[in-house]
Amino acid sequence: MLSITITQRPTGSVVALGGDGLAQQLLERAGFTRHADWHGLRHGLAAQMDPSLRDSITAHAVDMLTAARYEVLFSPGLGERLHPLGDRIRDLSDAVRGAEGGVALGNHLRQLLDPEHGALVRVQEAVQAAAEQVKDLDPEAYELPDRLEGAADLLWSVSEDLKSVPAETASLGPTVTPARGTAVRASPVQTRGRGAGEPVLPPVPPPAAGRGGCVR
Repeated sequence: MLSITITQRPTGSVVALGGDGLAQQLLERAGFTRHADWHGLRHGLAAQMDPSLRDSITAHAVDMLTAARYEVLFSPGLGERLHPLGDRIRDLSDAVRGAEGGVALGNHLRQLLDPEHGALVRVQEAVQAAAEQVKDLDPEAYELPDRLEGAADLLWSVSEDLKSVPAETASLGPTVTPARGTAVRASPVQTRGRGAGEPVLPPVPPPAAGRGGCVR
């Protein structure tokens, strides 16, 4: 899978690098400007552009690139601003559905289920933090913090139960089925008077009897 890296510089300008001809066409269609100099080929958005417009153009480019099956990499902070957490988990779900093998599936699931850095444990921490914040805001509140803490405990239990899944799925491989017409070895049959190397033939059925008991 080809990848495109989109970074935002300290000046505010946005630069996209990588990809092929189609990716470059998509960037230009979204509103990026093509630049080719001694630094190489790149596409960018000027620092003087309105920040909301710059984010809108970048998000539109990312949507088109991901729809065309490109991998888009972001500089820290840019991806989070362009795509909310819910959208990124949705993209992760799409990646899980499209995984072509156990290793790829395990890599995607690790982003969700890693016990230290996965999305699930981060959600658990956020729910737990919400429970503590509610207590600070209203020390007399009991029911809401209890519900949040119960949900946080459940999420922690689920995270613990599933933390080994990425490693388990990484060892999976496609199921290989015999091709049509492949010979299947039969179990050995003991027969009298035959050598070990001779093929075993099925018994010949007796001839059918005609009318009156006569053999046809």
